[in-house]
Formats: sequence, structure tokens, C-alpha cells
Amino acid sequence: MSEEKKQYPPVYPNIEDWPIYKLSEDRRAFVKEIDDFMLQRFLKQSSSQLTDLIAKTVFLERIRIKEEAWKVDPPNERQFWRRIGKKLVRRSLDRNEKEAGENNEEILRQIVHRYSEEIVGTFRISTFRFARRFLTFFFTRLLNTAAGKNITRFFWGRRYRLQDSFIVKGEVETVRSLMKKGTVVVVPTHFSNLDSILIGYALDAFAGLPSFSYGAGLNLYNT
Repeated sequence: MSEEKKQYPPVYPNIEDWPIYKLSEDRRAFVKEIDDFMLQRFLKQSSSQLTDLIAKTVFLERIRIKEEAWKVDPPNERQFWRRIGKKLVRRSLDRNEKEAGENNEEILRQIVHRYSEEIVGTFRISTFRFARRFLTFFFTRLLNTAAGKNITRFFWGRRYRLQDSFIVKGEVETVRSLMKKGTVVVVPTHFSNLDSILIGYALDAFAGLPSFSYGAGLNLYNT
């Protein structure tokens, strides 16, 4: 077996030890941490700057909903941004610095929390195991053009043939060791959403890395 086609053992054999599982188990606290972090960054700006930022956000979101609403938008998306716009007009515009600042903080917290809830995903072991089985089947059919000619070989030789088709090389051992030392961020270069799924599958099946959390908005699922 060549080094490029080596299949690495799992860094964490037990899925319940995976960072993404632990994070998902405490999702509410993680979302709150994001909310607080982002809010503190925004509140460093002046009240007038925050008012302009909120107004711009509301304007762009309402234009998007009107001209190109996403199929995956929450049912109350239009109502949410309409309500935020009304709050901005009633509570922040033409108010003194102190009042505007307090109102802006309340409005910003609602907006940030909505985005956080949208971006932070969930992780279920049963769903992951189903996806792993399905993708093994899917990529086998996709990459092995001879599968349909030999049904016995297709069902019993899939691991060998998939491993023969995937090449994982580079500083794999370094990345594997970093998984136990801190947060690893993967920034893949890909041409389509399928490529991104392919990279995730290879990291799990051949590099032995635990599943990663995808940082993406709802627009990813709007295709």
C-alpha cells in the first residue's frame, strides 16, 4: 500500500468523544457565547454607527426577501425584519445617545441571535452514521464505473476500491495531532457543494478525523 493511499485509524474511536458531539450537546451555551462575543464587538461603535448598521441590515434583508426569498427561510422571516425595522424607527431614531444605545443593544441582540441560530448546526450520531453509509454507497457508485458489471464485487469490495480512488496526502499526522490540542479549522478549496461533502467524507473515512462543523448560512441549502 502506498503512503498516499494509507487509511488512518480514527483519532477518537468513540463518536461521543468527538468535539462536535460535545459542542452539540451544549449548543445553547455555545450560541450564547457567540451572541455575547459579537455583541461586545458591535457595542464598541457609537450609537449613530450602530443605528446606521442596523438600518442597512434591515434594508438589505427586506430587499432580499422581496426580490429573492430563500426556500429555506424561516416562515416568520418577513415578519421578523418588519418588526425589527419598526423597533428601530420607534426606539432608536431621533433619541438621545443613552436611549439610542440601550435600544440598539436590544435590537442587535435579537439580530445576532437569529444569525447564530441559523449558522450553528446540530449533530446527531444516528444521522451521521446514516450519512456515512449513504455516502460510502454513493461515492462507490460514482467513482467505480465497473460496479454495475459485477454486483458481487460491488457489495463486498467497496472499501478497497474507494481507498484506491481517494488520495489523502500532506501533513496528515500533524493535523491529526492538532485535533487533540485545540480547534482545527478547515478551509477547503472547492468548486461545488458536492466537493465540500467529498472532502468531509475523505477526512472521516481515510484521514480518521472526527466530523467537522460546517459554518454556513441557510443560503447553502437554497440550491
